[in-house]
Amino acid sequence: MNQQDETIGTIKGRLEALNRSLVSERNSEQYYETLLEKTPPDTEENIGMRRMYQDLKEEEKKHVATLETLIKQWEQRMKELSEK
Repeated sequence: MNQQDETIGTIKGRLEALNRSLVSERNSEQYYETLLEKTPPDTEENIGMRRMYQDLKEEEKKHVATLETLIKQWEQRMKELSEK
């Protein structure tokens, strides 16, 4: 299905999926932050774990930004369809 075949209903479905994904990614970002807070930097292994948690948290931030961009794009597309 290309974007020309979209309807208000299909876009609502897309937005619902995107919003659910956004919640999940934000929860993941918070999860890694919690692991960072609970892991003391007192051993080399813990330092390595903390670095990995930080890397994973940063990756989740990218996912959040991507999803937010997609949500804005599809909201705009729905607005355009509503105005026709």
